[in-house]
Amino acid sequence: MNTSKAGEGSFGDSDTSAEREMLDPYEASARYYDLWHEDFHDDVEFYLRLAERTGGPVLECMSGTGRVLVPFAQAGYEITGVDRSVTMLDRCTAKVSLEPPSVQQRIELQQGDVADVKLGGKYRLAFMPFNSFLHLLTTAEQEKALLNVHDHLENGGLFSFAVFSPRLDRPEHLVRHRGTRVTTQGEIISWFEAQVFDQANQRTTATYFYDISKQDKPVRRVTTEFTLRYLFFREGLELLSRCGFEVIETYGDYHGGEFTATSGIMVFVARKS
Repeated sequence: MNTSKAGEGSFGDSDTSAEREMLDPYEASARYYDLWHEDFHDDVEFYLRLAERTGGPVLECMSGTGRVLVPFAQAGYEITGVDRSVTMLDRCTAKVSLEPPSVQQRIELQQGDVADVKLGGKYRLAFMPFNSFLHLLTTAEQEKALLNVHDHLENGGLFSFAVFSPRLDRPEHLVRHRGTRVTTQGEIISWFEAQVFDQANQRTTATYFYDISKQDKPVRRVTTEFTLRYLFFREGLELLSRCGFEVIETYGDYHGGEFTATSGIMVFVARKS
């Protein structure tokens, strides 16, 4: 593996039943992401099917903890992962270090922003998984990132990303229980989410609460908050076209289903034109 790097406070005393802390959103994601998504493989299989069409090398933008990246290397692909979060990359590096040397040598990690990072090679496939694109909060940032990805692709190379399809009828401020998991250390972690919408700026802010308990220890609450700029289907098509891509396929799931008004996600596959 080649790794290169470029260059929760207290909520107060109103709740005495739990210790609370606020984490940077990327730190919280790095800490708990794999616990909640380790069993989700649909998008991994989807992107691997794209790679069967293109071959490598492959670029994963906003690669996070390596949930998708490591299976690509295990499948024999040369893959570069880019993420701006050092915490995420540290988690990924630890995960990669457990792989055999033959897998590690197919992986390169780069710390940087997808909008302006400059890599040494060209790629046949690039993708941004699992709502990552929505962390780009302005149209200018979105276009800058897409143009940079375009520059890193070979002529005719494919680019794909998937995002949730907006559901603006969701109740705001309602706390939803997303599930409970038990860690290998015996911690019981319950995940709750609350969401608000800023429709004028096409953004949603989600607050995540992780209630963590362990035998003979008080409950500890970890809280993190992040903002996404949600995207509409036609808007995604127009963005890709403006940035030099020809959209060749769209889906409403990872299994080839058609995108409809009730689809939970939007998947775009585009060719560098």
